[in-house]
This record gives sequence, C-alpha cells and structure tokens, in this order.
Amino acid sequence: MKRIWISLCLSLCVMLALTACSSSNQGQDPASVKVELTTDPAAPPAAREVALTAQVSGLVKEEGANVQFDIRGENKNALPEVVTAEPAGGGAYVYKKTFDKAGVYTIYIHIYQGDLHVTKKKTVTVS
Repeated sequence: MKRIWISLCLSLCVMLALTACSSSNQGQDPASVKVELTTDPAAPPAAREVALTAQVSGLVKEEGANVQFDIRGENKNALPEVVTAEPAGGGAYVYKKTFDKAGVYTIYIHIYQGDLHVTKKKTVTVS
C-alpha cells in the first residue's frame, strides 16, 4: 500500500513539474489567427509572375512570425512546393511565384511563431 502512495505522489510531482515547465505562447489562441490570401494581379495568369500576399491578423505579437506557402497543383501525386514568404510590414507576407500552367492551386499557409503553428487552407485559380 505504501508503494502505491509513493508511486501516486511521484506521478503527481512529475505532472506538476511538466505543467510548470511547459512553455506558453504569450496566451496566443490559434483560433484567433486569421489569414487573407490575395494575388496581384487579382486574376493570376499562367507563365507570369504573381505576388501572393498573406495578410495575417490576430497574433498577440507580430514580430518574429515566419510564414510559409505550401503550394500544391491539381496533380495529387506531385510533391508540394514549400517556400518562405518575406515580411512586408503590417502583418503582410509576400512571395512572388510564376505558375507554369492554368488550374486550381491549393495553398496551405503555415504561420510559425515560437511554439505556435497555425495552418490555413486557401485556393488560387490560375487562368
């Protein structure tokens, strides 16, 4: 019986230590992070450079965020193209891309900040 109590107390101490040592991301709620994806030009043509802009809002702290675009074409067997967007100020992150051909592209926007990782899914139709 004494062994059970000792094991229980040790387990409780370990859980308390792990809880106390866990890092929080300054109270950031992942659900509050919003992303709008825009293209310039608005109707992107194939074989021309397009500016992809992710406007990120809802981060507790804007500095130190890293934004990546995971670009996937219609071919589900092809590997995605993962690129890092450059900060443009005011929560905007930009990457310039030339789409090889027309079609519907799925873009997963990955936002990293400290321990926070939020992913948003958007689509872009290239003509």
